[in-house]
Amino acid sequence: MNMNLPTKEQCQGLFEKYKMPANIVNHSKTVEKAAVFLAEKFVEAGTAVNLDLVSRASLLHDIDKTETIKEGFEHLHGKMSQEILEKEGFPEIGEIALKHNLFRILEKNPFQNWEEKIVFYADKRVNHNCIVSLEERFVYLLKRYGLDKESFDLISKCKPLVKKLEEEIFSKIKADKSLEGL
Repeated sequence: MNMNLPTKEQCQGLFEKYKMPANIVNHSKTVEKAAVFLAEKFVEAGTAVNLDLVSRASLLHDIDKTETIKEGFEHLHGKMSQEILEKEGFPEIGEIALKHNLFRILEKNPFQNWEEKIVFYADKRVNHNCIVSLEERFVYLLKRYGLDKESFDLISKCKPLVKKLEEEIFSKIKADKSLEGL
C-alpha cells in the first residue's frame, strides 16, 4: 500500500497549525515513544508493522484535542482528528486517530491491524507525559471523566477489554509490561 505520511517536522507544523498546547504535544510524543518501542518489538518478533505509520499516528492522534475541548465536543474526539488528518492528506493516520478513542474498544472488531492496536494501547499507557500501568491510567480516567454514573460505568466497562488487548500484545512480543527502559 502506498501511503502519504508526514515527516516529524511536518507533524510539528501541524501541532502549531492546530494550536495543540504543549501538554498535549508532550503527551503525544510520549505516546509515540511507547508505541514505536512496541512496534519495534513486533518487528523483532517477525510481525510486519509499519513503524513510520505508528510513529506519525501516535504523534497526531490528539490533533483535535484543543478544538474538541474548547467547543465541548469531547464526544467527537478522534472523529475530528480523522477529519483534520484526511483534509491534510493523511487518511491512514486519520483512521488510526479515529480508533484511539477509549470507547472504540467496546465495538465489535474495533481494530483492523497491529498499527491501530499499538497506538490505541500506547495512548492508554500514557498519563499526561508519563508512562504508567493500565491500572494507574484507569484510576485517572475514572477520576477525571467518570463524573457521573453513566460515564463511570462506561469507562469501567472498557478496562477489562483494554487488559485483554494488553495480554494479546504482550503474548506476541518479548517485552516487559512495565515498559521499563523507555
